[in-house]
Amino acid sequence: MTELHAPRKARTGFIPSVLLAVILNPLNSATISVGLVTILRALHASSAGILWIVSGYYLGSAVAQPIMGAWGDRLGYRRFVYLGFGFILLTAVLAPLSHNLWIFVGWRVVQAIGTSMVYPNAIGLVRRWETKRLAAVLGWIGMAAGVALAIGPPLGGLLMDRFGWQSIFWLNIPIVLAAGILLGISVPGDPAQPPSPRLARDWAGSAWFTLTMIFGLLATSGAVPGGGFWFAILAAAAIAALIRVERRAPRPVIPVAWFRIPLFSLLAAVTVLTNLVMYSALYGIPVLLETRRHLSVRQSGFMLLIFAGSMALGSPLGGRLAKTPLRRTPYLASAALLPLASALIWVGAHRGLWMMGLALALMGLSFAVSNVVLQQMVLEIRPPGESGSASGLYSLMRYVGTMASSVVIALAFAGPRTLNILYLGLLSAGVLATGLGLGFPATRAAPVEVS
Repeated sequence: MTELHAPRKARTGFIPSVLLAVILNPLNSATISVGLVTILRALHASSAGILWIVSGYYLGSAVAQPIMGAWGDRLGYRRFVYLGFGFILLTAVLAPLSHNLWIFVGWRVVQAIGTSMVYPNAIGLVRRWETKRLAAVLGWIGMAAGVALAIGPPLGGLLMDRFGWQSIFWLNIPIVLAAGILLGISVPGDPAQPPSPRLARDWAGSAWFTLTMIFGLLATSGAVPGGGFWFAILAAAAIAALIRVERRAPRPVIPVAWFRIPLFSLLAAVTVLTNLVMYSALYGIPVLLETRRHLSVRQSGFMLLIFAGSMALGSPLGGRLAKTPLRRTPYLASAALLPLASALIWVGAHRGLWMMGLALALMGLSFAVSNVVLQQMVLEIRPPGESGSASGLYSLMRYVGTMASSVVIALAFAGPRTLNILYLGLLSAGVLATGLGLGFPATRAAPVEVS
């Protein structure tokens, strides 16, 4: 779809509104991390509920981001951002009233859908209104996400200690109101256009994609004992059906035809691998430190602040590098830090903690640069009218890497002799992500059209 107008710059307040909007997803993921036990007690649920609270949010995000990005391309980015704000405010009011686990998990899914409406469509607005500063804004977004991840756990702990677990949902209210007001005064409404009649034709694609993600989660999470194999078969069947349906759809919500573009497929594979490394480290290292090195939860949490701080400080650098015509060089420079950091984790697990801290700092810096460069390259492949779809599909690849990391961690901590799975997984994925980067173009690529 061609943009009906493409102003070059928004009014003052647009960038702050975008930064406030995009932190909602990582902030809601981080603030709840320190209060899971408290919430389970309040809801009279067992520890098994943690899986559904965490996985429900990630599943909702993974399913919704590409779909909502595609719909925003057709119906307007600004209105979908505001619709997402409405979902988030709804959960801020009603989730605290939950009286059992499943109602609470349901509201977490709604919250994830709301934040997933916001993110890809906010990127679409940035590409429309700040075309010349796109790379810089992506860097600022990475910095904001790093800050949200860093302050989320201590802020969540402070709020719950003072006002109860419900307050982590109330925190969204002032952020959404501020972002909504700033967005309203900085950019006008979406271009006037009738809803596409083709939009309703791809409900089948949305349904098959949702089933694919649900079956994939059930196959890898161990939530249903003994059901992993059968859910894996169902997931494979759902993927086959999804590909068949989306290849025939005139406007697919999951544009599988894009994977026929060699560069897009390469970017998708690299995005999965880099996020596999990052989240295997982020989720695996605290368990490693607490079970093998006997650190406290507070001490292991402090170690993770090193990663978040490094990512926040390094993201503007990623934005500056992405503004240059170079593409392969900045990515390779950042990706090369992954196998180095993985080796330091392997060695540092049995030696000084400073090695673990250095590894987390290197990973944070690597992710800060590679995330911006990769997302910039994905957006460059598609025309401006498909920014929401491109951003949503990029986010989906990130969530695939996140879910794959949970499998690595589950295997690594299955017994006393399986920890090498974590080290080998980190190292091999880091090496492969670096090697695949050699296939990237040296300079900025032109958009590619796929029929």
